[in-house]
Amino acid sequence: MTRAVLYLLFVFVAVSFAATHQAQAQSPFSLFDRLFGPRWQPEDRFERRDEQPREREDPTVGTVYNSADAADNDAKRPEKPQEYVVVIGDTMADQLAQGLAEAFFSEHPEVAVVKKVRASSGLVRNDFFDWLKEASNIVSNERASAFVVMLGSNDRQPLREGTNAFEIRSDRWRELYAKRIDDFLAKLKEKNTPIYMIGMPPVSVQRASGDMQYINEILRERAARANVRYVDVWEGFIDEQGQFSSSGAAMDGQLRRLRIADGVHFTRSGSRKLAHFVERDLLRLFDSRVRSPYLPYGLDQGPLTSGEKPAVGPVIPLTTPVGQGRILEGEKQNVNSTPNFLDPNTKKTLVEGVPLAPVDGRADDFRWPRPQKN
Repeated sequence: MTRAVLYLLFVFVAVSFAATHQAQAQSPFSLFDRLFGPRWQPEDRFERRDEQPREREDPTVGTVYNSADAADNDAKRPEKPQEYVVVIGDTMADQLAQGLAEAFFSEHPEVAVVKKVRASSGLVRNDFFDWLKEASNIVSNERASAFVVMLGSNDRQPLREGTNAFEIRSDRWRELYAKRIDDFLAKLKEKNTPIYMIGMPPVSVQRASGDMQYINEILRERAARANVRYVDVWEGFIDEQGQFSSSGAAMDGQLRRLRIADGVHFTRSGSRKLAHFVERDLLRLFDSRVRSPYLPYGLDQGPLTSGEKPAVGPVIPLTTPVGQGRILEGEKQNVNSTPNFLDPNTKKTLVEGVPLAPVDGRADDFRWPRPQKN
């Protein structure tokens, strides 16, 4: 009896061992793992985890070209360009050009942005890159409806004259720097094309930001002397205390990062905001060249006869600023002139700000006491 029980017990253990061995061969877990749970293996954890797709930044829209011919030959453009904005300058000008291309991409496909930039260039080091020589090449070889110039971010360094070197903010430095700006703008003006001089933005380093303000003073002064439009962008990149801010309101109305970690260059949102300042002036320029559907610009209606009401009055485009009519080839631009399509009464009201004479009995007649009727 005892032998029979031992025999059955031996058979049971043998069968159980064989079943356990087969289960272990099919299972990735050992007997220890089956009793106490599987051991943590970090490589298995990361291999089994489903990878989440990373959020990608929206692709850049708008194409910046190296020449007007390249824009004309771009088969992907919805229409052939009619206006060419040539952006000239350093690394900031490169980002400005991309911001303008994005600004014009959807609503103004007739505008092409062409860049003529050199990243580390400026007006101080003409031995590294001579912008006066490059301006001659641009004037001679490039088609342009407007020049947008942004230079100065690399000019915070000594300026050499012969064997002498003058530090920034010295009287001689300012004199030489102003002369180079004058020569550069004079060369561009030979094209008889509107020029927009973009001021420097603030940067994160306080001393460098102060130098940017100093350079802006010179740029503004020389632009006024050359009768060139100066575009101030400083206020768009400071906080409420007037200090540099890496973030701010973007063009979509949201608070976004506008400058990258170096505190100098721009993010995509910052480039778009930078472009907004000159975009407004460019659109005014282009709109001023559009003829009225009712009366063409410059149409001579003849002198008005006293007491006779004209059949059609002068058409006054609301988008055309004073003094920005179309400039013919070879004609000098006078920004202080009054458009020739304004009659004397309109000129007094819209240009000189003189209110219209009140009319007796009309709702806008606020005179008191009331004038005596004859």
